[in-house]
Amino acid sequence: MRPSKLPKPLAACNVCHALSNLHESLNHRCDKVVSGRRCYGTYKSAMTYLWDECESCEATGKVGPQTCSACGGFGWTMYG
Repeated sequence: MRPSKLPKPLAACNVCHALSNLHESLNHRCDKVVSGRRCYGTYKSAMTYLWDECESCEATGKVGPQTCSACGGFGWTMYG
């Protein structure tokens, strides 16, 4: 049985483009560390972004039993 495709990410940082599926993250400061310091960006809605299915995991977030490293387990990558 194949795993189902994941929904597109809900939020993305406006500086480092980190992704989040937590509704609570919207309009809050990004929690990712970039170059040894906490990112100064804010999670904004990613509903209007264009997305591509991750080619490695086919939008499932998993490659076998492992979390997909190409998309960070989200199953989607920003178009571009």
